[in-house]
Order: sequence, then C-alpha cells, then structure tokens
Amino acid sequence: MHMSHRERFFTALDREEPDIVPITDLGLDLPIVEAITGRKLEGFSLIGVSREDTWNVSATCREAMSEACLKLGFDAIPAISDYSLQSKKSVSEPISENRFIDEWGRILELRSDTKTTWWIGGTVQTEEDLQNYIPPDPEDEGRFEMVERLVRPLKEKDVAVMGQGHSGGWHMGFQVRGGIDKLLIDMFRRPKLAREFLEKIAETCLGMIKVMIDGGVEVIFITDDYADNRNPFMNMKMFREFELPNIRKVVELCARRGVPVLKHSDGNCYPILDDMVEAGIRGFHPIEPGAMDLMDVKQRYGHKICVLGNVDCRYTLPFGSQEDVRWDVRRCIDAAAEGGGYVLTSSNSIHANCKPENILVMVDEARKYGRY
Repeated sequence: MHMSHRERFFTALDREEPDIVPITDLGLDLPIVEAITGRKLEGFSLIGVSREDTWNVSATCREAMSEACLKLGFDAIPAISDYSLQSKKSVSEPISENRFIDEWGRILELRSDTKTTWWIGGTVQTEEDLQNYIPPDPEDEGRFEMVERLVRPLKEKDVAVMGQGHSGGWHMGFQVRGGIDKLLIDMFRRPKLAREFLEKIAETCLGMIKVMIDGGVEVIFITDDYADNRNPFMNMKMFREFELPNIRKVVELCARRGVPVLKHSDGNCYPILDDMVEAGIRGFHPIEPGAMDLMDVKQRYGHKICVLGNVDCRYTLPFGSQEDVRWDVRRCIDAAAEGGGYVLTSSNSIHANCKPENILVMVDEARKYGRY
C-alpha cells in the first residue's frame, strides 16, 4: 500500500506502521538549502535592512527551506519557526559590523561562512531589566500573514506542515538574559522575579504557536533545549516548577485544535522524559547519540510516543563517507522502526557543515531500507 507523504507521517505519529519510514528534520541551514535548490540566497544579514525587507528576507529564506525539503522528498516540512516569524515593524538594531539585537533582546552574530546567526548574549542584565522586560507581541502586523504565505503553498502538496516554537520562557529566557548560568541563578536566588520574567516570555511563545495554528500549521515542534550530554540543566524541582507547566499549556492549546506536539531537546533527557510524556507530547526528538540510546527510548516509550531521530550530524553527515551514512541510517531503522511509531531525522538538524551529497544518501537509504 502506497501512502502520501502526509498520511505516512501522521501514521507514524499515531505509533502505527506506514508503508515506509517517514523522513523529516528540524531545519536546514542556508548553504544546504542553496545546494539542494540551486538558488543563491542573499540578504541573510538583517543589519541595516529596512522593516519591510526584514520581513521579506525572513519569509524568502523560509520558503527556500521548504523548497529544499520538498526536493529531498521529506514527508513533513518545517514551514515556520518563531525565530523567523517577524512582524512588519521588526527591525534589527546593529551594535557592530556583524552583531545586532533582535526584537526579543537577544544579541546575535552573523557568520557569513554558514549564512546563519549565532546567539552570543542578551540585553537583560539587571534586576530592573528583568522587571521591565517586554517581549514581542505575537499579534503584531505581519506574523499571521507570514504564516499564511509559507503554509498555503504546502497545503497544495501532500506533506504534513510543521511549525516550530518554544514551550515557555526557558530557551528564549536564557538567551535574552545572556546565559544559562544567569537564568539558573535567578531561578534559585530570586524565584519570584524569575518566574514573572519567564511567564511573560511564555505568554508570547504560546501566542506565537497560536498564530501558527491559526495560519494552518498541523504539527507543533517545541524546541527548547533542556540538557547537555550528562544531565538536564535544571534540577527536577526547577524543571517542574518553571518549565513543565509551560509544556502542558502548549499541549492543552494544541489538543483543543487537534494539533499534535513534538518535543525537541538535545542532550540527556532521561531524567525528565517521563514528565514530558505525561504532559502529553506525541513525539520526542532527536535522542542524541552519546547522550541517549534510540533503541532504549523506543523500547521504554514507544507504546506512548513516536520517536524521531537520529542519524549522526556531528560526525557522519559532515565527515563520513556515503557508506557511513547508509550504515547509520540502517542503524536507526533497525533500532526504532519495528512496529511503527518512528520518523527518521538527523540527530539535530541539517547544519551548514553537513555534506549535501550525504543528505541525499540519507534520504535514498531510508527509502530503500525503511520499507515495512
């Protein structure tokens, strides 16, 4: 039985066997997009760009990513992210030749070699800054229009349409605050102030997700990172107090609209995975190699959630041979595909250092080896 891309993906999310293992990913950096599409994408730098052009640049780069995913034959497309969901009044504030402040108050640095921006700091430095911080407004002009622009063409395809957001204040919070260490100290020493700060950001994050759903997104991927290779950044008490309620709010909002929620986090999330599963996530990604074990997670949680992962993008996709890639794809499928409920992805995203030819091989091997 042959399935459409969309049917294949949702069958796996329902923990059933599709015709072939579905394929998607969290995102593709612009050099990969250029290599796959043959397009030359200029203007990734937003320094000095007008408000109108900032919006258009963001939308154009995201459209190109979707085009690349379609050419690769992905079953689900990461159409929009709250990172790129600009309003029409947004404008970056340059602070040097290659650094700027975005509308959240994050300090970003442009890297021309990868055509990406890297977070390097935040503008919230004092207790007074914490109290007075005002996050972006999800209802600003242009955000819904951007979602419609990016989603509408994909509705004509047979793919599942994903949107990427954040569940609460944690990820955006530590970036605006200028570091994980600073935010953790706030949570310990001044919990009331930290909670109020994080709640403001969480409200905006939830609003961004609502805009995506209103614009036609069918799956929400929440992408806050909670762990390194050893342990979660927060202890269990902090996680349950400051972040878990926000995951529940996203799940509740999406459940009312019939939209499944997938959770991304790098690192060792074993200590908090039970809590996230109980909160209602439908899938977990990417089960990072070296920090978690794909087969183990499938065996423990495959009766409750879909698992997504985890072709190695640290070594194999950037530096491996084509046979290395094929071997790693087979490793993933052997570990997690049996019985359904598995989606093949990289172990994080298709970043600029990955070889484009290895991405093509990854998809080719998954289509050949991943048949049920």
